[in-house]
Amino acid sequence: MTHHGRPGRRRPLLVTWLSLGVLTLAVFTLGGWLAGLTLPELPYSVPKAYLLGRNALWAAWGGLTAMLAFLGRRSAVGLLRVGGLGVLGWYWADRFLLTRSEYTRDRCPLAALFTALAVASVAVILSRPNVREYFQENRS
Repeated sequence: MTHHGRPGRRRPLLVTWLSLGVLTLAVFTLGGWLAGLTLPELPYSVPKAYLLGRNALWAAWGGLTAMLAFLGRRSAVGLLRVGGLGVLGWYWADRFLLTRSEYTRDRCPLAALFTALAVASVAVILSRPNVREYFQENRS
């Protein structure tokens, strides 16, 4: 699999899986945004517009990051590192500041485990020599 059919290095399998994982998260977040359009008028802990805006931003970040990683753009690495940590920070801030259900509080250890696995997976993938080389190639 070369970039736009041009001769060059093949995309590492880990980059393909990483791109698909981020794209999956973006699709689920987009689904949350679509579901938010039909929320019934109930008392929420935040305005409906906040939920829609947050999900739209997260879905846009995920879609853009997945596409850039799949294409091997250098900017994907920064979006994965800085943007990913930003999204995770936002997720945890929402979780601690905006959730009021016992169910959500009881599931914090499981959510923390999945967060740690996600961060570790991305860090390991981005540290692999073939992945670093793939993103350092000149991709004009």
